[in-house]
Amino acid sequence: MTMEKFKIHDIWVHFPFVPYPSQEAFMAKLLESLNGGKNGLLESPTGTGKTLCLLCASMAWLDLEKRYKEIPDLRLMNESGPSAENETTGDEMPVSGQSDFKPPKSHKIYFCSRTHSQIMQAIQEFKNTGYQHLRTTVLASRNHLCIHPSAKKAGGNLDNKCRSLRKKTKCDAPDPLVIPDIEDVPKKCQKCNCDHTCPFYTNFQEMKKAKGDELDFPFTFSGAFDQKTLIEKCKKYSVCPFYMSRHLKETADVIFLPYSYIFNPHILKGLNLDIMNAIIIIDEGHNLEKVCEENASFSIQFSDVDNCSKELKNALEYTGDEKFPASVRERDLHELQEILVKLRKNLELLEADKARNGQFCISIFSDSGFTKKEWRRQLHNLKEVAQFFGEKELKTEGMRKITNVVTTVFYLDSDDGDGSQESTLEKSFVLYKEKLTPETILTGVEPKIFLWCFDAGVIMKSLQRKGVHSFIVTSGTLSPLEPLKSSLGITFEVELINEHVIDTSQVLALSIGRVEKASLDARFNYRERNKDILYPAFGQLVLKVAEVSPKGLLIFFPSGKVKKDCLDNWNNTPFQDSSLYDAIEKQKVIYEEPKNSSDLPGLQKVFFKKIAEPNSKGACLVGVLSGKVSEGIDFKDDLGRAVIMFGIPFPPFMDPWVKHKRKHICEHRGEEADEDWYLSQGIRPVNQALGRIIRHQGDYGVVVLADTRYIIDQRIIKELPGWLKKAREVVAFPQVSYRLKNFFSTIPSKMKNIKKRTEIQQEKIRERHQKEMEIEEHPAYDYHDLSNLKMVETKRKQILSKEILDLEKKIQSASALTQSLLVEIAETKVKIGIREVCTTAADNCTDYDSDCESTGDGEWDEAIGPKCKMVN
Repeated sequence: MTMEKFKIHDIWVHFPFVPYPSQEAFMAKLLESLNGGKNGLLESPTGTGKTLCLLCASMAWLDLEKRYKEIPDLRLMNESGPSAENETTGDEMPVSGQSDFKPPKSHKIYFCSRTHSQIMQAIQEFKNTGYQHLRTTVLASRNHLCIHPSAKKAGGNLDNKCRSLRKKTKCDAPDPLVIPDIEDVPKKCQKCNCDHTCPFYTNFQEMKKAKGDELDFPFTFSGAFDQKTLIEKCKKYSVCPFYMSRHLKETADVIFLPYSYIFNPHILKGLNLDIMNAIIIIDEGHNLEKVCEENASFSIQFSDVDNCSKELKNALEYTGDEKFPASVRERDLHELQEILVKLRKNLELLEADKARNGQFCISIFSDSGFTKKEWRRQLHNLKEVAQFFGEKELKTEGMRKITNVVTTVFYLDSDDGDGSQESTLEKSFVLYKEKLTPETILTGVEPKIFLWCFDAGVIMKSLQRKGVHSFIVTSGTLSPLEPLKSSLGITFEVELINEHVIDTSQVLALSIGRVEKASLDARFNYRERNKDILYPAFGQLVLKVAEVSPKGLLIFFPSGKVKKDCLDNWNNTPFQDSSLYDAIEKQKVIYEEPKNSSDLPGLQKVFFKKIAEPNSKGACLVGVLSGKVSEGIDFKDDLGRAVIMFGIPFPPFMDPWVKHKRKHICEHRGEEADEDWYLSQGIRPVNQALGRIIRHQGDYGVVVLADTRYIIDQRIIKELPGWLKKAREVVAFPQVSYRLKNFFSTIPSKMKNIKKRTEIQQEKIRERHQKEMEIEEHPAYDYHDLSNLKMVETKRKQILSKEILDLEKKIQSASALTQSLLVEIAETKVKIGIREVCTTAADNCTDYDSDCESTGDGEWDEAIGPKCKMVN
C-alpha cells in the first residue's frame, strides 16, 4: 500500500491517504504531547478518523525513538542540526560519549479501549498503517482466549481449572486426544478418569524453550493479532493463545488491551505490565473517570461473608489432603472464621443511610482482625485455599469476594499506594450502607455496604508514579473538558477540541420544543405528570420523521424506564385505524435495544439486513443513552440517516451515590465544579449518541433534538458538539416534514460539490507534502523504508536459517542411517564368511566414508565404487 508521507513536529508520519486538516491538527497535538512527555486531552468528533490518527502518529514517534535507541548519535544529529542562524560543523557535533549524554529509553504503547469489539476495530485500523514492522499483541482474559474444551466448561471457575490443567500429570497412560473447542471428543484419561496436562500449555512451554526463530517467526512477524487471528494461529501450532499473548507482550511495541488491565491495580499487578516510559492511549476515554473510581470501589453483603465462612468450614475437612496447601494450617482457617464472624457483626452495626469517610472502613476491617500488620498473610491463606478449592471444582465465590474486598480496602497500604493512606481515605472515599424499606426487608433482600471512591486521581496518580511517559485521553465527546480534567487528578498540558471533517451542509440539525399544543419538556417532574400528553406528542414527531427520512432511523431515550413507558403509551394511543406504534412501524420496522449484550450482534444483523433490502423504507432502532446502541456501533451511511434525541440522561438527583459524589465535589472543588460535573454527566452521553449519525467525511444525516431544553437552556446548548451547533436551528413542528424532504432531495447534488471541493483541498495538501519531501535530505524517509526492508530481510534470514537447520538435521539423520546400514552389512558378511579385497591402489580400503572413490583409481561398477574380489 502506498503511504502519504508528511512531517509534523520534525517527525515523518506515514498515513494511508492524504489527511484532512482536522486530522493533521489532531496528530500535531498528539506528537506535541509525546515529544514533551506531557499528558493530552484530545477530543475529535466521531467519524474524523481519530483511531487511525492515534495509531499513525504515535507509532511514527515510537518508530523514531526505536531508531534513536539503535543509533544514539542520530538523535544528537537531528536535535543539533544546522540552522541558518547557528550552523554546527561536524567537528562540533556532540557525541554519545560526552558526559551529558542520556541513555535512550525503551517505550511501549498501550492502546486501551472499552470493549473487545472496539479493540478489534483498532487492530483493523493498525493493519492499514505503514508500521507493520512494529511488534504487536492483544491481551484478553481466559474467557476469550482459552481453547481447551474441559476448561471452557468451568465457567466462573476457569482460572482455577486452568491452574490444575497446567500441573504435570502423574498418570503413565498415553495423553487423551484434546481438540480445540470440540467438546464431544473424550478428553479424560480412561485409566485415571482425569484430565491430563493441557497439551496447548505444554506445547507453548516447549515452543518458548526452543530457539528464538522457532517461536518468533510464526507469531512475532505475522502482523497484528486480534483475538480471532491469534486463536486461529495458536490452533494451527497447537499452543495456548492466552499464554502466547502474554509471552508476546514482553517484546511487543504496541499492546492492545481493555481499560481494566491498566486501571484496575490488581489486574495490572497480576499481569506484571511494565508501564515505565509507556505511552498509555485511552480511546473512548469519556468514561475514564468512572472506570478509575469503580476500580477503587467495592460493595459487599452479609451473604458474601456467610458464603466465605461456609467455604472455610468446608476447607477444614480437606486439611489432610496431600494437595492441600502446606502453608495453611488448621489454626489459620479458624483465625479467618473468627475474623469473618466479627466482620459480619461490625457490618450489621453500621447505621443505614449514613455516610462515613473511608478511614472508618479501615477501622471496621482492622477491628475484625484484618490488621495492617497481618492482612497480607491472611489474604495469602485465603487465596491458597480458594485455589485449592478451585482445582477441586468446589465453590469459591465467597472467598474470591472477600479477597477482592480486602485487597481493595488495603490498596492504599500496598506497594502501589503513595504512603498517605489516612488522608486519601478521609478525603476521597465514602463508606455507605443502603437503607431498605420494611417491605423490601420482608422479602429477604439484604442491604449493600459500599466503599465509594470519588477521586479518579487515586488510580491515575498511582500509575503516574510508575513512570508513565504520557497519558493520551481521547474521545469524540470529552467536552466539557474542565470537569474531566479536575476529576482525573493529574495535569493535562495539551488540549484539543477538534473540528469535524464534514461540511456544515452535510447535517440538518433541528431543535423542536412543541408538537401542536403539547410542550416537549422531558424533565423528570413534567414528564411524570404529563405522560399522556407528552408521549403521544413525541410519537407524532417520530412518525413525521419516519415518513420522510430514508433507511435507518435511531431514537434515544434518557433511560430504560422512559423508553418502556413511551413505547407502551404509543401502543395504547389510538391513531387512525390502529395505534400510534403501528402507524410508526408501517413506515419503519421498530427494533428495541436488547437487555443482554450477547443479543446485540443478532439484533445488529437483523437491523442491517432490513436496511439493505431493495425498496425497503428502512427500520427504526430504539435505544437508551449510555446504553449498548449509543456507543461503539457504526451506523454509517444508510444505517443511520436520522437520529432523534428525546430528553437528557441526568443522573437521578436523589440517588445516594449521586448525592455523595456531588457533596464530595462541593467540599473539595466548589459548587461551580459540582454544577459543571452534573451537567457533563447528562450532556456527554447525548453527544456520544449524536456521533452515531456521521461516520466519515462522505456521510450525511439529520439530527432532531426533541426537548425544550435544547432551545432555552444556554448551558446545554453550549456543550453540544461544535459541528452540530453550526448546523442547529429551531423550527416549528409543521416545518419538520418540509425541511427533511428538502434536505434529502438536495443532498446528492451538495455531496457532489463537496466532493469536488474536498478533492481540490486534498490536492493542495498533497502538493505541500511533496514540497516538504523535496527540500528534505531524505525525501523518502529512508530510515522508515530501511526498517521495512530490515523486517523483510529478518524474515528471509529466519526462513533460510530454519531451512538450513532442517537440511542439517536431515543430513545428520541420513548419515546416521547409512552408517547403521553399513555396519549391519559388514556384520552379515562376517557371519556368512565373506571377506572383501579391494583392487584399487588403496589395497586395504575398508573405510566406507573415505575419499578413495574420488581419486580416479580403480574400476567402477555403476558408479557404486571400486570392484572388490570376494574371497571365501
